[in-house]
Amino acid sequence: MREFEELKELDLKLNLLSGSSIKVGNLEIEPYTIGEINDYGHSYYMQNLQWISISIDDFINSILDLEKKITLEQQKDKLKTFDFYIKLGGQEMLDGLLIALAMIFKTEDIKVLDENVIAINFVKMGILKFDNDGQMTVNKEALESVNEEDVTLIHRENFDKIVEVVKLQNYLSKPSVKNEPEVNPANEETRKLQEYMEEMKKKVESKKRKQQKSDNSDEEIDIADIVSAVSSKSHSINSLNVWNLTLYQLYDKYARLELIDNYDFSIRAMMAGAEKIDLKHWSSKL
Repeated sequence: MREFEELKELDLKLNLLSGSSIKVGNLEIEPYTIGEINDYGHSYYMQNLQWISISIDDFINSILDLEKKITLEQQKDKLKTFDFYIKLGGQEMLDGLLIALAMIFKTEDIKVLDENVIAINFVKMGILKFDNDGQMTVNKEALESVNEEDVTLIHRENFDKIVEVVKLQNYLSKPSVKNEPEVNPANEETRKLQEYMEEMKKKVESKKRKQQKSDNSDEEIDIADIVSAVSSKSHSINSLNVWNLTLYQLYDKYARLELIDNYDFSIRAMMAGAEKIDLKHWSSKL
């Protein structure tokens, strides 16, 4: 399995389409299937995705203390989002982060070692132990016996990459050429943190394709509608196997089916004499 940073745009697209895991250092991030999301609870799942998607600007803009806000603005170039979650944002931010990471890595064995590192599966490997009073101790012998590639840690240097991978796997961002700045119109400096969380929810929904307007409704569809539409329209995906798709695969399939429908409609319109049709082939880049 290749490292995330080594994947070129095309390689990354193929990886996402295949539903394969993506590696960030020693950490393997396996995408959830629709069935797993359903079992976990879609609302809770999306809430966790929103929680880890907060940017530095959002953190700073949520601070009401003007003096503290100015100080953080001056230090912004030296800060990373991980700093806010683990030591600057308070216990609530840290607790929310741990819940989200437990979901992402599919384990409850998530422990904060200090202000710089979060360990994954260290209790399972016998590296961390807890006494009767709940005090955590490190088993140095167990730590030294573990292979270096099995040491799974989250820290400020790899956290942003983890978040980027999770966004890609959940169709919250699209693969792009490396070093190309990602356009994120949802981030506005004047928005407070709570407003941002609501905006992130809207952003998630905006990634879904809108259903063609009918005479009676022009509302945006939700994931249940997309699951139903793909399983009904596709020749190979049905209501039994659609649950094996990842979110990226589901949204990509839906977008492609919509493009095919639009292409067929345009061809029929042209044959009927319509002019100024913006014809886009169904195999075009999404």
